[in-house]
Amino acid sequence: MSGRAGKFPVLTMATTSRVLSLIIVCCVAVSVLAAPALSQEDPRILREEQAHLREQESRRDELTAFIAAQEAALGELNNEILDLANAISTDNTRLALLADKFERTVDERREPAATRIEIAVISFRQGDPRQSGLIDEIRSLDGNTTVPRQRVLYQSVVDDATRRLNEIDARLQGLTDQLTQTRQLLSASQDQFEQRQARQRQLRDEIDAAEAELENTLVAIQNTLIRIDKEQSRQISAVLTGLDATSHVDRPALVVKIDNVPAAMPQAGVNQADVVFVEEVEFATRLAAVFHSTAPEEVGPVRSMRTGDFDLLAQLNSPLFANSGGNRGARAALAQSTLVDIGVGAAPQLYYRVSSRRVPHNLFTNTGNLWSVGSGYSGTGLPSPMFVFRGPDEPINSTAVPASSIDIDYGHTEVSYAWNGSGWDRTQDGRPMFDNRGIRTSPATVIVQFTRYGQSAADSRSPEAIAVGAGRALVFTDGHVVEATWSRQRAADVTVYSDNQGRRISILPGRTWVELPRSNSTSYS
Repeated sequence: MSGRAGKFPVLTMATTSRVLSLIIVCCVAVSVLAAPALSQEDPRILREEQAHLREQESRRDELTAFIAAQEAALGELNNEILDLANAISTDNTRLALLADKFERTVDERREPAATRIEIAVISFRQGDPRQSGLIDEIRSLDGNTTVPRQRVLYQSVVDDATRRLNEIDARLQGLTDQLTQTRQLLSASQDQFEQRQARQRQLRDEIDAAEAELENTLVAIQNTLIRIDKEQSRQISAVLTGLDATSHVDRPALVVKIDNVPAAMPQAGVNQADVVFVEEVEFATRLAAVFHSTAPEEVGPVRSMRTGDFDLLAQLNSPLFANSGGNRGARAALAQSTLVDIGVGAAPQLYYRVSSRRVPHNLFTNTGNLWSVGSGYSGTGLPSPMFVFRGPDEPINSTAVPASSIDIDYGHTEVSYAWNGSGWDRTQDGRPMFDNRGIRTSPATVIVQFTRYGQSAADSRSPEAIAVGAGRALVFTDGHVVEATWSRQRAADVTVYSDNQGRRISILPGRTWVELPRSNSTSYS
């Protein structure tokens, strides 16, 4: 607020942007010290703070608009007060002039008729011809006893005095009316002036209160921003799932080849995998389960590699590769790939067999043990983000349409998914899929990446997925499907999934299964 000295001050308010900048600069140091510590173990705190920030920013905008409106009203009111002050001053001056004129007129009225005769005599002595005739007549009457003529002469003087008094009374009445009217105007102006001054004080009080609240709101916003910044620095999303994590995962991705035939069911660890690729092999499918954010104690049954694995998994930036072995051609291709071999052939001590299952469906491993040994290998790196995850307030892709079920035919294996409200329940060959803990396999997103298969150079009977290039895809997420295109120029690049407008498709945070069937193999409803 500006100073208020003087009778009719004109207020000049600082602009809102200036107020904001000044207050924030002043309060940063205090805010840093005052911001309370937040628990990094509760990701809800960040969402709550962000919601609180939106409320505070909304209130800030309301107060800013209110202050601007009140300042505008106050400016108009100041102009009205100035106009009324000028009107009051004019009315006071006019009233004083009228009072002086009234007083002079009253004095003029008090002249007695005798004074008029005396003035007439003086005028005669001074030779005033206007009065000499009247004096002569009066003198001639002094010795005359004719009353009527003398009465007529005196009456003429009385009539003249009466006429002049009537003129003066008329002028006095006019002055009285003007005085009354001016006093009424002055009184009305003074009443309006007092009302405007009262409103002016009210507006100033409202602006003062709003500015005080705005200052407090700005301090609160700055404190909230600092807390959000601190919380965001602690809030880490898992790179392959987009889910909140409590600490940064500084290790390479680990891929485990998992058996996927009825004798291998139920599998261990598949529901904890960040990403699962489903590949076609000889008369069956096999899983390439990618672990990064979690480390299940048991994973398996572990099975052998295929030459198609190397291009498919190269997008994970030299991941650890756990497998039960492979033929000579596959092992040679693995040695030339970017994958780090940590399979049975390279580290047999990290695998074990269980007696409750038949060979070859009984080989298992522990991811913690794999990482403890494999992380010491040279050449491994952290995986790059493979997907774009939707934020909590981000709308679903505009080209998405509702979908509730998926059916995929691999020729020798049939797979289906059903949307359950939060994930896609997986069924294989008519049997609902559960892991060895009895938990249903229900990934948050299912991507059907239609894939061409060639013939493996290591085994003519083995199909080899062509994972570099481009093709059609279907992205199922949040109870919807998006018709998509997948593209990947080099094996080291991550696969990009785009809608028909060329935009990358955002999916729900969570675990993702990527099915790699041949074209014309999938339907949905």
